[in-house]
Formats: sequence, structure tokens, C-alpha cells
Amino acid sequence: MPLIKKRQLENWAQLSGDERERFIENLPDTKETIEDLFDYLDRRLETVACTHDLKFTMQFLMERRLDMPKFMSWLNENGAYCDCEILGNVEPQWFRAFAED
Repeated sequence: MPLIKKRQLENWAQLSGDERERFIENLPDTKETIEDLFDYLDRRLETVACTHDLKFTMQFLMERRLDMPKFMSWLNENGAYCDCEILGNVEPQWFRAFAED
């Protein structure tokens, strides 16, 4: 099954239990790790302007020895091509999608 796109995150409440399970199975890592990435980027971008690349994201992934190709694919599928787009495009949808957890 292809990764769920950003617009599907927006319709999280409409997904069936099986669809939600498949979405969670296709995440590049745990929910907590993805939320840690958001926190990491928030801290880094507080003092340094985004250079419109994935420099900080790549640092986070390397520090934790995470699957970079899987993460990058998932981020691109969800509309994030730089660090600030992760926070601007993915993070708000993510927290709306998981608000009921």
C-alpha cells in the first residue's frame, strides 16, 4: 500500500480502524520518534533560519541512526522538502490526526 498523502492525514477521522493500522505500519519509525523530530526541528529553527534544505532533519536521522531513505520518502510524500516545511506542512496535520490519541 502506498504511503498516505498529506490530504489523507487531514481526513484521519474518516479512516477505518484497518486503514489507521496500515497508516501506522507505514510510518518511517515510531510515533514518538517522529514527534521527537518535530521537537528537534523546533529547537534548531528557533535560533537559525531555515536554509530550505533538510540539513537538520538529516542530522537528527544520522544521530539516531534511523532509516534515512524511508524517512525522506515519507516526508516528501507528505509535502516536506525542507526543515521548515516539516514544521509547516507535516507537523500541524500530524497533531490534528493524532489529537484523539
